[in-house]
Amino acid sequence: MDRHHRLNQPPRWFISATTVPPAVIALGFVIVPVAMLIVHAISIDAIRSTFADSRTWEVLGFTTLQATLSTLATVTLGIIPGLIIARSDFRGRQLVLSMFAAVFVMPTVVMAAGVQALLPGDPDGLLPIVLAHTLFNLAVIVRGIAAAPLPTELERAATVLGARPTELFRTITLPLLRPTLLGLSAVVFALCFTSFGIIRILGSATATTIEVEIWRETVIVGRVDRGVVLALIQVVTLALALVVWLNVRRQQTPHRHGHRQLISRRSALVVTASCALVAAPLLALIYGSLTVNGKLSASGWSNLLDTSIRPGLRLGFDPAQAIVTSLTTASIATGFAVVLAGLVIAATAASPQLGRAIDLSAMLPLGISAVTLGLGLLITFDVPPVDWRASSIMVPLGHALIAAPFVIRPAIGALSTLNRQQIDAASTLGAHPVRALAHSVIPIVAVPLLSGAGFAAAISLGEFGATSVLSRSGGETLPLVIERLLSRTGGDFRARAYGLSTILASVTMGIVVALDMSSNRRKR
Repeated sequence: MDRHHRLNQPPRWFISATTVPPAVIALGFVIVPVAMLIVHAISIDAIRSTFADSRTWEVLGFTTLQATLSTLATVTLGIIPGLIIARSDFRGRQLVLSMFAAVFVMPTVVMAAGVQALLPGDPDGLLPIVLAHTLFNLAVIVRGIAAAPLPTELERAATVLGARPTELFRTITLPLLRPTLLGLSAVVFALCFTSFGIIRILGSATATTIEVEIWRETVIVGRVDRGVVLALIQVVTLALALVVWLNVRRQQTPHRHGHRQLISRRSALVVTASCALVAAPLLALIYGSLTVNGKLSASGWSNLLDTSIRPGLRLGFDPAQAIVTSLTTASIATGFAVVLAGLVIAATAASPQLGRAIDLSAMLPLGISAVTLGLGLLITFDVPPVDWRASSIMVPLGHALIAAPFVIRPAIGALSTLNRQQIDAASTLGAHPVRALAHSVIPIVAVPLLSGAGFAAAISLGEFGATSVLSRSGGETLPLVIERLLSRTGGDFRARAYGLSTILASVTMGIVVALDMSSNRRKR
C-alpha cells in the first residue's frame, strides 16, 4: 500500500518547484529581516543606553497602561453582546457580525479620525486612545464569543432551581467562558500594545507607545540602534501574549453548541446599542466632513483633492495621487500575497510535512508589528546589490507580507478537507499525479483564495505602520495623507481628512461586509 501511495505522489521536481520559492520568500523577506534586527541590536552600548533612559520606561509604562485599560474596556463592553448574539436568532444577525468585522479591518487612522470627530475639542491622551482601541477591537470579543457559544443546559437547570441572573452569570457562565475570554484578551492586549495609527493621531509627546517610539527613533531622530532595541522589547511582549493564547487554546474544552432562541426585546436593545457604539465614529466622520469651524460647509468635499494651502503655497503632497498610489499598491500587494498563498497551498498539497513548515514561516508577520517588519525590511535591503530603500516596490512588499497570512490561512484550512484517496484513485486510473492533485485542490481552495484576496486588498488600502517606515516623499498612500491633513490646523483641512476617511472606510468596510456575507451564504 505504501509503495502504491509513493507511486501516486507528485514527482520530485514538482515538490521542489512548489516548496523552494515560498521557502526562499519566507526566509528572505521575513526570517532574515527579523534576524537583521537582532544583529543590529547586539550592541551593549545601545542596550545599556536604551534601558538607562527614563523615557524608555515612561513609554513602556504608558504602552502597558493603555493596552491594559483598553483590553478591560473591550472585554467589559463585548462580553454581553457576544453572548446574546451567540445564543439568539434574529433577522440581520450575520449583518451585525459582518459590521463588527468590517470595523475591525477598518484603517486605524480612520478610527482615530472618527474618535477625534466624535469627541469635543481637539482630544488627545489616554481617554480617546482607550475609546478608539475599544471600538476598534470590540469585534474580537463579540465575534470570538459568538463563534464559540457555550452550552445552555447548566444555566437552564440553575434557573429552574431559582438562581438569579447575576448569580447565574458569576457561578456558571463566566467560569465556562473564562478560557475563551483569556485567549481573546491576549489577542486584544497584543493589538493595543502594538498600536501605531491611533497613537500617532490621538497620542501626544507623553502619551505614546513603543510602536510609535520605534518609528520616531528610526525615521525622525535617526537612532536606528535604539529603535531596534525597542522593537525587540515589543517582539518579546508579543511572544508572551502568543504563548498565553496558544496555552489557552490547548486547554479549551469543546462544547456542543447550544440551541439559539428568538432574541428578547431587552437583548435586541443591547445589540442595537453595541452597533450604534461602533457606528458612532463613522457617523461623526460624515458630519465632520460637512463642518468647518463649527458651521455646516461643503468646502471639505469641494476642496477634497486640492493641493494648495493658499495662493503660492502648496501642501507638499497630492491627495489625488495618493488615491492612485493606494489603489496601485493594493493591487500589487494583493497579487503578490495571492501568488505566495498559491505557492504555499501547492507545497502543502504536494508535501504536507514541508508545507506545514513553510506555512508556519509565512504566518510569522502575525507575530511581528507592522512598524517592526518595515524596519527589518529597511535594514535588510539597504546595501547593494539590493539597495531598495528608495524603490517603489518596498511599500507593496511590506503590505503583501502583512496581508499574506489572511490569504493563506483560510485556504490552508479548506485544504484540510482534501481527500487524498481520490487523488490516488485518479492516478491509478491513469491521470498524472500533478494533474490529479490540481483537479482535486483547485476547486477546494478557489473560493477561500478569492475571499482572502479581498481581505488582502482591504488591509493594504488601510495599512499605516509599515508604510510610515517604508514610504518616501511623493509615494504617500491615502492613510498617510489623512494623517498629515489631520495634523494641520485652520481652514478646511480637517474636513478634507474626514472626507477622505469616509471614502476609505466605505471601501474597506464594503469589501469586508460583502466577503463575510457571501461566505456565510456559502456555508448554509
